[in-house]
Amino acid sequence: MMRSALLRASAAASACAALSMMAACGSDDSGAPFSPAPAAAPGSGEVVRDPAQLAAGLLAADDLPGDFAVVPPRTGPDAPPVPPIALTEPADCARLLTPIAQQWPGSAAAASVQFAGPSYATIDIDAASYPDTALAAAFDALQAQPRRCTTYSGDDAGVRIDYRAEDLSQPPAGDASSAFLLTASSDGLTLTSATALVQVGNTLVQVTVTAPEAVDPGVLTDLTAAQVRKLRA
Repeated sequence: MMRSALLRASAAASACAALSMMAACGSDDSGAPFSPAPAAAPGSGEVVRDPAQLAAGLLAADDLPGDFAVVPPRTGPDAPPVPPIALTEPADCARLLTPIAQQWPGSAAAASVQFAGPSYATIDIDAASYPDTALAAAFDALQAQPRRCTTYSGDDAGVRIDYRAEDLSQPPAGDASSAFLLTASSDGLTLTSATALVQVGNTLVQVTVTAPEAVDPGVLTDLTAAQVRKLRA
């Protein structure tokens, strides 16, 4: 839950150690307006229909900098239940940062992986492969979400959280790409998520780096480039 993550983040003085020399600490109160959303490139028809094959194309722990470990999926009868998504106002904004396949139906396969590092930093990567007929609509819808949710609020276990989404400048990646920054604040604590949405053929992939305070945009740039290379390998 976002509130729990914010409370854990307060124990860390900064997120600098989380990504070794690749993370920067600090904050910027000036929100960046969103630039026009890029259009998806034409699909190639090469749709990934096997979730295991798609999962094999995602980054692994060996591909990451610093001391990051894979978070085991919540599966099996003894696994702790997945907490419900906290309510937000507007309600639709609760979908931000959820897996692509959950945000937009019609994918042929989907896969995801999460990594946890020191100082409460996390890296979340998920992907979904769409047929040509659904690809552009999915890409447009995913980009529209943060543009609709530039400022909103949420309630997590009775605690108010204020969110702000803004444009994030990133080098072009894949066949088409865009990025945004989401900041969650509550009781003087701040959690920042830098997210890139990238098209690689008929696959859409979302790469999110979350840490206390701020994330150096170069971290997201490097991870996104590595993820594109692996999907194209």
